[in-house]
Amino acid sequence: LVWFARISAQIRFPRTSPLAMFRVLRRVALGGVGAAAVTAAAVQVSSAEEKKEGLRMGIFAPPGGGKGTVCSKLVRDYGFVQVSTGDLLRENLKNKTPLGMKAKEYMNRGDLVPADLIHEIVGNALKSDEVKAKGFILDGVCRSKANSEYIVSEGLTPDLCLILDVSEECVQERLGGRVIDPVTKDSYHLKYIPPPPEIADRCIKRKDDYPEAITKRFNLFHQNLKEVLSVFPPATIKKINGEGHPNEVYTRVVKKVDETLAHKKMEALFDQGADPKKMMSALKALSWVLTRGN
Repeated sequence: LVWFARISAQIRFPRTSPLAMFRVLRRVALGGVGAAAVTAAAVQVSSAEEKKEGLRMGIFAPPGGGKGTVCSKLVRDYGFVQVSTGDLLRENLKNKTPLGMKAKEYMNRGDLVPADLIHEIVGNALKSDEVKAKGFILDGVCRSKANSEYIVSEGLTPDLCLILDVSEECVQERLGGRVIDPVTKDSYHLKYIPPPPEIADRCIKRKDDYPEAITKRFNLFHQNLKEVLSVFPPATIKKINGEGHPNEVYTRVVKKVDETLAHKKMEALFDQGADPKKMMSALKALSWVLTRGN
């Protein structure tokens, strides 16, 4: 504890409450090794006390790639705001906002909502004070190069573009076994979460959960991915193995998120005029303390 207090003082982490410091130490003890983990932990627990922008993140995965599960856990653990084009459009329609009413005119005619209108809806959400402070996850927002170019043009380039790498075989297994109860709309999986016996006979498959449709959707995702990501800085693009138990996948995601938070924190410290030599010395010492014996 003494080592941590001395070194973290050199790094000049923002002032935190005793409870916040306890959370930092607990995070280090449970899963963090090395200076990056400590820095990332400090960023998370002090975010409510700092007037700064949170992490900007985009997540990319093929249908059935586990993107929804990962997003819900990140929102729970980090407080990020999940930004989905579909959700934002439905919200604007429900609240009868001016943009929502414009979109409704196109939808009532059976036309697609224009990209520039969708961009305006997304931009308004991403520029809110709440989203800036908490950070955001772009979930299905960047589906084309034009979408990505808009995000960059608005100064909202992600700090991290995370790809969940999942094979078609895995996607076929995940989606191929999915069924839905048409009465309750609940979703089940014939292998992993089978429906109760009393409703099993009435459960149905979605049209796009048959093998041919899954293959088409999988290939379309990969055809578009390279173009979608071409707009973003290569250093922000990270790929992880998206297969395996959900907890294993999430552990890999957390590692990338924490590394990015640590890097973002270090950049902020340099911008604030922190002494580079002292910072590097402190980080090396802290890394040694935390990893000795490993």
